[in-house]
Amino acid sequence: MQDSPNYQDLVLIGGGHAHALTLMMWAMKPLPGVRVTLISPQVQTPYSGMLPGLIAGHYSYDETHIDLTRLCAAVGARFIVSSATGIDSEARQIALDGHPPIGFDLLSIDTGATPAHQLPGSEHAIPVKPISRFYPHWQALRQQIREEHRAFDLAVVGAGAGGCEIAMAMAHALQDGLHSGRVNIHLVSRSKNVPEGYPLMARKLAARELRRLGIRVHAPWDVAAINDDGLTSSSGATLALDAVFLCTQAAAPAWLSGTGLALDEAGFVRVDETLRSSHERIFAAGDVAAFSPRTLPKAGVYAVRQAPFLFHNLRATLLGKPLKKFRPQRDFLSMLACGDKRAVATRNGFALAGPHMWRWKNHIDQQFMQRFRELRPMVESEETKPGLWRRENAPERVDSRGGESFHGMRCNGCGAKVGADALQRALAGVPAQESEHLLTGIGDDAAVLQVPPGKLLVQSSDQLRQLVRDPWIFARIATLHALSDLFAMHATPASAQLLATMPLAAGRLTERDLALVMDGVVMELNRHGSVLSGGHTSEGTEFQLGLTVNGFADAEQLVAKRGVAPGELLILTKPLGVGAVFAAEGFGEAKGRWLQAAQDNMLLSNGPAAEILFRAGSSALTDVTGFGLLGHLLEMLAENNAGRDAQHTRALGAELWSEPLPLLPGAASCAENSWLSSLHPHNALAYEQVNNAARWAALPHWALLADPQTAGGLLASVPEASADQCIAELKSAGYSHAAIIGKVMLKREKPVTLADYRL
Repeated sequence: MQDSPNYQDLVLIGGGHAHALTLMMWAMKPLPGVRVTLISPQVQTPYSGMLPGLIAGHYSYDETHIDLTRLCAAVGARFIVSSATGIDSEARQIALDGHPPIGFDLLSIDTGATPAHQLPGSEHAIPVKPISRFYPHWQALRQQIREEHRAFDLAVVGAGAGGCEIAMAMAHALQDGLHSGRVNIHLVSRSKNVPEGYPLMARKLAARELRRLGIRVHAPWDVAAINDDGLTSSSGATLALDAVFLCTQAAAPAWLSGTGLALDEAGFVRVDETLRSSHERIFAAGDVAAFSPRTLPKAGVYAVRQAPFLFHNLRATLLGKPLKKFRPQRDFLSMLACGDKRAVATRNGFALAGPHMWRWKNHIDQQFMQRFRELRPMVESEETKPGLWRRENAPERVDSRGGESFHGMRCNGCGAKVGADALQRALAGVPAQESEHLLTGIGDDAAVLQVPPGKLLVQSSDQLRQLVRDPWIFARIATLHALSDLFAMHATPASAQLLATMPLAAGRLTERDLALVMDGVVMELNRHGSVLSGGHTSEGTEFQLGLTVNGFADAEQLVAKRGVAPGELLILTKPLGVGAVFAAEGFGEAKGRWLQAAQDNMLLSNGPAAEILFRAGSSALTDVTGFGLLGHLLEMLAENNAGRDAQHTRALGAELWSEPLPLLPGAASCAENSWLSSLHPHNALAYEQVNNAARWAALPHWALLADPQTAGGLLASVPEASADQCIAELKSAGYSHAAIIGKVMLKREKPVTLADYRL
């Protein structure tokens, strides 16, 4: 439920250290009326201090990454999984890759740097950053080295702190190969000082650690080109290699050049002492920022120390209060990880090395990450209660900076409609639509459709509360969820009417959200040959979308929910677990990658699957949604089973097999920890219709039989002779989890029997 209306959009581009900490601080001290949005292409962002430990094998992937989905849930922030491609500072819009633009009132950038591809042939190398791309390459290489008993030569190009740490981490992970002489690791530096930028004492200690680990240092060695066989220096020398890893100086994101912001000579965003860019409503921090007062190294420690100042200055800008100046230290403690739980610590020219330094470093890193592991979804606090929505925080105070008035008294009935101007502007950006059936649509009092001769009109309605915080994604999911009822009947979509309840907000914010909703709805309707013919918008305490969808079908084309016959096989096109995964999110326990997998699953249309199942001779078809797999299966087996003779009507049951039953990533963990949907207890009443519950009682599949699905898959009964070909076609069409999960049988004392997998 919404406690206070939103009137300002604060948008953060990038999930770097400064933004992650800013969000954590925002969770502890939110500002009522400010809607926060994070934009990042990754759902997990790496903590740079622990990446060498990940490569060495000391930490798991989750231990070294901040889960941005959980972090945003703790803040109550929207999370847009995408990459920024441009900023229109005048229109206050951010262009995104594969997503409609996002509007902002205040903006901060912390995307980090990008791999620099300055060396000829760099496409033959593997950049160490971003780690999400590097790590799978590293895992595959380790496996290859274990399996192929031959010599391997690997090189890390770039001998700054990062390059040295990566080389030593690799050496520890491959120590068996190094000790046997089968694996050689090379560290290539254009400078004679290794690691670059470090004082003499630290360099000597680092050199000792590199020798101890058997790493061959080539310094100075200026790389002129990279090819399939290795490296070539500017002097013509060559180094034969099996793999090259780039840890050279990173570059600024190319899209910044078109933003109109002041940039330094390398393309990074110039910021002043308050971290504000040349535009008064745009800030930047971390590696993407070029600190104007003096040049700072691209080191994570500065991003961490900038976070409190960024947090304060973003709030101060919104409230019209003075900004604080960031005063970076001239020197700071640097901890260089040395592969096998040793480290070199240096500050003010002094350095120490050994396992005790690594334990110190590990303690610091674990403390940093623990703050993010302990976060839970935002709950109502004294500061965020509706009663604290005071006049002094109202947007009238920021009109001079682009704010907007918000009237606290909201109407009900027809007065609760979204304003006509905001609605018209949102509709203006809707993608073009064409329909041979729609005679009168948006803009008139009602839609008029021409039903083709001989066709039947098939109609269904569905409504969802907001499931994901991205309005565009939510609109697409809601549309596909509604269309699934047409697909389950094997009808062709023709039109839809939208009922949108928008959360209370200033008109500008409502307009932004409506534009995203309309774009998402029309995108999915267009994909399926359908059009948006009208609808209704209103304001309410929570975001909800409902659609009434219309389709056409020939009588012989329709596939009913009931009509199964003994001997037919049951096919499920999508995995189970949507309800459980989002329940886990509510408990603050869901991993970002689980939620992303569930979202991708919901965005997979059932349209093509319905056509494949129809061609396979499906005798009964339904979509698996709110009642869960078991509830919808019982509907298919109900005694008023249409289309079958009387002797089968009261005798149908089904056998379900656990082994092939597809589950979403994380769904089993959710079930085992009882992170289940609030609808689950109601759905669980269907367990009374199962013959032998004890067979599956210890399996997560048991709980997930009653898990409600949003935009779930299709459940079909098909002849056994066509089942294998049907599965092959489904997988080819993108339904990678499609599976035969059981068989229609003659009924025992109860309709459903749990059995061993014996297809």
